[in-house]
Amino acid sequence: MEKLSFSFPKEEKLCGEIRVAELFKQGSAQIAYPLRACWRLLPAPEFEAIAAPDSQAASSPVFIKVLMSAPKKRLHRANKRNRAKRLMREAYRLQKHALWQQVSTMKSEDGAPLRMELAFVWLAEETLPYAKVYERMGRLLEKIQASLS
Repeated sequence: MEKLSFSFPKEEKLCGEIRVAELFKQGSAQIAYPLRACWRLLPAPEFEAIAAPDSQAASSPVFIKVLMSAPKKRLHRANKRNRAKRLMREAYRLQKHALWQQVSTMKSEDGAPLRMELAFVWLAEETLPYAKVYERMGRLLEKIQASLS
């Protein structure tokens, strides 16, 4: 049995202005207040093993790339935005495995593997307790899984 890794390495982070803009333009969305998720599935080019410090991450491809955003319009103070992003990252990191497993087994019409680009946006005007963020992140990930199947 494969050991679950609760890490959130750099390889799983979505970056690039063009990719992010296309994600928000073409992606599907779900809301579980105070979070909004926007995602899209793309055919994956050849997966290459990404060199990472630990041996398990080096042998496994990345199927989901994630972006966390806390807009200045909602949270005016930088420390509140940082706190909101930290809460989202932690809640996602602990609950990502079911979605990761589902996306890793998905194939396109021509049989090529798929990968997912996923963005989480903070909607509330204030930071909330971690327990609430964790529960809503779980609900949001379940909604995403339901819409993929």
